[in-house]
Amino acid sequence: MHDDHEGKLLCTDCVGEPFLSAEIARDGLVLTCDYCGEEGPTFNIGAISDRVDGAFQRHFSRSRMEMNGYEWAMSKDSESSFDFEPEGEQIVYAIMNTAEIPECAAADIQSVLEDRYKDFEAAQIGETTEYDSDLYYHEIEADDREWQETWFSFERLLKTEARFFSAHALRVLTSVFEGVHLMKTRRNSPLVVNGGPGTPYEFLFRARAFQSSRKLEAALLRPDKELGPPPSPFAASGRMNARGISVFYGATDPETAVAEVRPPVGSEVVIGKFQVVRPLRLLDLTALGGVGSAGSYFDPDYANVLSRRMFLRSLSRRMARPVMPDDQEFEYLPTQAIADFLATDTVTPLDGIIFPSVQVADGKPNVVLFHKASLVETILIPDGAETDVHTAHEDDEGWSREYSVVWRLRPEEKKMPKTESTDIFSGFWDPPTDRDNDIDFGSGRDVTLHITPKDLEVRVITGVSFGTEDHKVDHLVYTAPADPDF
Repeated sequence: MHDDHEGKLLCTDCVGEPFLSAEIARDGLVLTCDYCGEEGPTFNIGAISDRVDGAFQRHFSRSRMEMNGYEWAMSKDSESSFDFEPEGEQIVYAIMNTAEIPECAAADIQSVLEDRYKDFEAAQIGETTEYDSDLYYHEIEADDREWQETWFSFERLLKTEARFFSAHALRVLTSVFEGVHLMKTRRNSPLVVNGGPGTPYEFLFRARAFQSSRKLEAALLRPDKELGPPPSPFAASGRMNARGISVFYGATDPETAVAEVRPPVGSEVVIGKFQVVRPLRLLDLTALGGVGSAGSYFDPDYANVLSRRMFLRSLSRRMARPVMPDDQEFEYLPTQAIADFLATDTVTPLDGIIFPSVQVADGKPNVVLFHKASLVETILIPDGAETDVHTAHEDDEGWSREYSVVWRLRPEEKKMPKTESTDIFSGFWDPPTDRDNDIDFGSGRDVTLHITPKDLEVRVITGVSFGTEDHKVDHLVYTAPADPDF
């Protein structure tokens, strides 16, 4: 009987599932469809059964057909309206709705597959086999165990075997992030977003806590140096950078910037509002948790797509989890490796990463700009200008905090025409100017960030509050039995 069904023809117009319909249109023979009577590209039911079987093996599972103890008791309760129904759909309707084909075609496919999986011995003892007409099937969630095992191996490699050069680590990171610029969330938002002028990431806030007046005054005078990324020799390791790799960490609001530096009570925190002056491309890790999974069950690669995207959702939580200070040296290694990898433009050009803050309850986003995109425009104080920084003001009521930066410029003098010197060493021994000292020698980087003293705010820390999860401690007291065999 199934041989008759296998030879029947189904055309592309009778298949609503886009992937399967497109495959029939591309590879099918133009013949008359046995289900609609129209002529067009067709596959026989045997070939379509192969594809349905593959889709169900990858994405569906047989539902439980018997009641468990609780359900049986509920069904016997005269006052209960419980009626047992297996999860999912009966096999013919599951095939019909998955492939979006007529019910008669789905019934023919079910008949073919049931016959293929028929087991004589199982039939003798009353056991059902795959695709029995009475069975129900339900969709199963993607399984990312293989990705998790691969990632665990990657982290162990970084921590214990090969930290700096590893072909295996490169393969893992490439497989995880390849094509990330093409991915979108379930709300159709891209994972790679624009930063800079006219975007939500045009301004970034960076804070620094001070307990010394001298250092505070230096920061108010030159925030480009004192609040910007530190020179490489002084760059400490962080969540997204190894020691010596200078990057820019910024928050999207002042409160998060203050929380990130964890200032002690009594300290003064300077907050700089940096303007991003050129377009940037940023990978939004906060959106990984909502990565969409559009595709087709009939695509053999779709199972891997689903498992990869399931893993990416867990990776976003992994990269943002709190790390205790004593564990940072090792626990930051994976995220540092990810940032280094993405900064090299191996999979797509990127300037930085958006990631959730672990210091604030609602996880507001932070941004790290890679070294290539973290150059702050130099504040040039006019030659000969005298500068003062004030942190307090005295009036009739005494001293009060007041912060100001003063430039006293020299009066303009009549400029004399320059004469060319014949001394080839003229100016060679002159001390370097501020402009010379601030040149980003040979890096080829473009200015990304701009700040001036008027973009600063000082907050005096008068108290700190914490969000907590409280647990009581139980105290158990008992007397052990005298007989150890009791």
